Amino acid sequence: NSPEIFSFHNVSNKVNLGFNNISIKKFKKIFNSLLVLSKSKQIEICFDDGYEDIFLNVAPLFNNSSIPVTIFPITKYIGEYNKWDVNFIINRKKHLDYEQLKILNTNSWKIGSHGHNHISYKVLSRKQIYEDLKKSKDLLEDNLNIEISTFTPPFGHINDDLLSLVIEAGYKNLFINLQCITLDTLKDDKLKIFNRFPVYTYDSEKSIERKINKNKIQIKFDNFIHFWANATVVVKKMS
Repeated sequence: NSPEIFSFHNVSNKVNLGFNNISIKKFKKIFNSLLVLSKSKQIEICFDDGYEDIFLNVAPLFNNSSIPVTIFPITKYIGEYNKWDVNFIINRKKHLDYEQLKILNTNSWKIGSHGHNHISYKVLSRKQIYEDLKKSKDLLEDNLNIEISTFTPPFGHINDDLLSLVIEAGYKNLFINLQCITLDTLKDDKLKIFNRFPVYTYDSEKSIERKINKNKIQIKFDNFIHFWANATVVVKKMS
């Protein structure tokens, strides 16, 4: 059976515009509920973008946890601030550096790729997409001295035609958000594809249960939130 994978972005108590930041207190509650669920289900957690707040606020919780965890850094911004994002100054956040990634990996965290530039693949050519995939993988492997086999696309944007590029770049696993595309749509025998449930600011232990149970109202609401959470893509197109 495939694991139930929950994807987060940032965890901090800072003021944040949008839906991708969760307070430390709320994350701990959700994490504890996932620990309980992990006794009867295969649960995994992952963090997109690779913010330093994850290292500072979240990493210690996993020291004695049996839940597998993966972090997906953006290689162009490792050790830098999130200049790729429309952050309105308030949402300015620093990304992990390579030393912090090494510490996480030493503590059994898996490291995946989230691409190099964090630009939506909807607006890039096939050549640009391949270069983004390959550069990220190469940089992570060269700096961390580990194999990088898992990829999750920026903003969740990917389609069946791009799977060959993911494979050609050397990846073996693809993580995609449930509301972006379904496993029935994406298929390739050379690539293991896993659906994820996104977790947003408004989520709670109850909504986590609804996500697992594929509650239709919850899925529609998540689709709506995902649309607005991708405002960066729209604004970048206009600028």
